[in-house]
Amino acid sequence: MKEFPKAFKYGGRCFRVKLKNDIISSYNKLNMYNYGIKSLASGWITSNQINSILRLIKIYLKRKIKLKLNISFIVPFTKKPLEARMGSGKAERRFWKCPIRKGMILFEFGELTEDEIHFIFKMISNRLTFLIKLIRIIY
Repeated sequence: MKEFPKAFKYGGRCFRVKLKNDIISSYNKLNMYNYGIKSLASGWITSNQINSILRLIKIYLKRKIKLKLNISFIVPFTKKPLEARMGSGKAERRFWKCPIRKGMILFEFGELTEDEIHFIFKMISNRLTFLIKLIRIIY
């Protein structure tokens, strides 16, 4: 499972990152494996979404798959308790998110058949809030 960062400054309270719709130049090539999932729009991924995807992949494909995540949770999101009064500083962090730019490769995987790859793509696309695309390298 993907975990939160262990070392961070200022208690993890920082300003939000603004997403741009520019195409990102780095992180747009497959480095390790033959297949990948590429984002077609900007958005956010939470740690809960990643953990649910990884859990389903482990259940259905057991140890067949070789998987690489190109995601790191860098932005903490804060939230006040429901009945808290105004003031008294910034709230504690509740969860972490990762900003996703258009054209970024999120996952890389290999050593699978075509049916298993399309099954993984459907699972991942159902759990994300933005459009994604399956890409592959043909040697």
